Amino acid sequence: MDAKEFEKEYQRLLLPLGLYALKIVENVDDSNDIVQSVFLNTWSRLQEGLETDNLKSYLYRAVRNASLKFLANKNNAPTDNLESLEDVTEEAIDTSERDARLWRAIESLPEKCREVFLLCKRDNLSYREVSEELSISEKTVENHMTKAMKALREAYGLSGSHTPNLHMDIFFLPFL
Repeated sequence: MDAKEFEKEYQRLLLPLGLYALKIVENVDDSNDIVQSVFLNTWSRLQEGLETDNLKSYLYRAVRNASLKFLANKNNAPTDNLESLEDVTEEAIDTSERDARLWRAIESLPEKCREVFLLCKRDNLSYREVSEELSISEKTVENHMTKAMKALREAYGLSGSHTPNLHMDIFFLPFL
């Protein structure tokens, strides 16, 4: 694998792997450090001749193992029982990739729209509470939420006549 191919995989998998590690270590900075370290180690090993049929699976397993080792070291726990913990599953990979798509879609929202969306969905504030906090009208909050939900539905290919009501919570939001 050359540097350009590896960079492409890095860009594609950085966020999903970060979210996967975050579910294990429950700290954003630690999960980012773990994923960066795994990518650096993997690149070094690839340069030394490592061959893998499935780089994505290899990276998920490496992130899992590094995350579990991090927790064991952090908690001064023995590493003997790490192998008994659940292995990387297709469901875990699918979940982290879905969560990454969602976060990318949220990040692509206009700034004020994203702020309103996160206050409503992440912080569970009512439209009235958001309007008071941001000094905007409730109607403006509603318009931002409509725009955000439409954009997120489109990001998931859910646009069209059969989409759920705009005010229904159709997304599982992986906020920690």
